[in-house]
Amino acid sequence: MERFHNKIVIVTGSARGIGQGIAKRFAKEGASVVIADYDSEAAKATATELGASGASSIPYAVDISDPAAVSQMVTDVVDRFGRIDILVNNAGIIHTKPMLDVTEAEWTQTINVNQNGTFFVLQKVAEQMIRQLPEDLRNDSTPADVIAMDQQSVRSAEPSSELANSYGKIVSISSISGRKGRPLATAYAASKAAIISITQSAALALAPYRINVNAICPGVVLTSMWERIDRDRADLFGAEPGEAVRNIVNAVPLKRASTPEDLSGAVAFLCSEDADYITGQTLNVDGGYEMN
Repeated sequence: MERFHNKIVIVTGSARGIGQGIAKRFAKEGASVVIADYDSEAAKATATELGASGASSIPYAVDISDPAAVSQMVTDVVDRFGRIDILVNNAGIIHTKPMLDVTEAEWTQTINVNQNGTFFVLQKVAEQMIRQLPEDLRNDSTPADVIAMDQQSVRSAEPSSELANSYGKIVSISSISGRKGRPLATAYAASKAAIISITQSAALALAPYRINVNAICPGVVLTSMWERIDRDRADLFGAEPGEAVRNIVNAVPLKRASTPEDLSGAVAFLCSEDADYITGQTLNVDGGYEMN
């Protein structure tokens, strides 16, 4: 399938792990993919790998916690491709340690990347998506006004023209840690809960512009991040390597960890025409571990 033929997609944190799996899925389905990542060399390697398979992709080094860098990324991508059709907010970090041991620097770094970075990338890309709208779908609101629209004004907004497909898709990667407290990942859980709230607010703000905003919550995923979590938990509890992951997977109804491919399928669906009537939703993709 080439559901995303001729679509321009930005995937943050896509040099490895979940983000890389998502980028590969979009490339396989015909999109031009921007491999946006803090690690410039890893981003180049991923873009080279995709290019070798005939896919269209470019690496882009960016610190998403820096709003100025995010704005420049949007400008550069539009200069290169002319527009942005899809954004996947995936970049994130984690520190695994007891709540009372979390340092100010660790808390600030986690919130700056996971929460603030997700918001500013979403905001700047949404502004660009609005600029791309056909003239008959625009109103007198500026992009800044759109982000500030309250729930009541969105619900009472007049349809701007006949029914049509979505004019942009945004998916952010939250986590099952955002569904409830995590004493060994307090900052991470807080930032991922914030992403769920940001998704809902953005969905309301952007609904008049037919820009769909959703999120997914992964569980245990076989990536380098979970390898690090497993090592950190082993050090904390004197456990054997792999034990932490096994314990959590044993509580998963489907009895396995997920893969980046499991998550990329859900993201691709939410960014496809099949999901044009879905917005403001957060989907657990975790084998049934959390059911709320």
